[in-house]
Amino acid sequence: MTARNVAGTTPLDGWRQGVQAVLTETEVFNLFTTIEQPIFFDLNWLQAHSPRRRGFVGDDLREVIKTIFPYDLAQRIADRPELYREYLRRHDRAMRFVRNRGTWGTYFERLVRFPDHPDTNQLETVISKLSTWPKRSGTSLVFHLSTPARDTPRTRGGPCWQFGEIVWHPGDRLDLVVVYRNHDFFNKALGNFIGLGQLLNFICAASGKTPGRLLCHSVHAYNGGKVEALRALAA
Repeated sequence: MTARNVAGTTPLDGWRQGVQAVLTETEVFNLFTTIEQPIFFDLNWLQAHSPRRRGFVGDDLREVIKTIFPYDLAQRIADRPELYREYLRRHDRAMRFVRNRGTWGTYFERLVRFPDHPDTNQLETVISKLSTWPKRSGTSLVFHLSTPARDTPRTRGGPCWQFGEIVWHPGDRLDLVVVYRNHDFFNKALGNFIGLGQLLNFICAASGKTPGRLLCHSVHAYNGGKVEALRALAA
């Protein structure tokens, strides 16, 4: 089982390289994607590369992004505590709908309110440490996205993002390193890359740091749609 390495400048570039690997091999184990400028986000992607908006049976790219970072809400609410409160209010209301009952939640929820530990805001802790610690290149700060108390073993389904790590480099540059146990390159991966880039940008803006790279380890990368649909989506 040989690892594969792909790279791109933007989230779209990195995703397209991963798509080519998945189309060539059907599925890839241990796919490593490096994105040099993950904070770049072209709103035209929301139409051009969204399965649902392109008429395929699949996810809406906007909603995938917002499971990681609510970029539209963050544009309207500059105050971080208010952003967290308003997000959780909307999230909790949505979870009361019948269609959402039994779902595990969202990644952003777990970043700002960890299951069974409602006062644990991992995102704010990381921002605080980056803002108050002495300059320490090489320091790493970790996010946990899954919990054995809530997340029963399953072959597919969320949460697929398991782990995140902010790496503090010389020059106050921050990389974001993430691990996904399963990664659907038709429905999820592009939205994940965009959302992670926007999350990194948010952390850097709040802590006075410079965004670096996104490095993603997809333990199992696959196509959750049809071959021709994925090829058309990535064109």
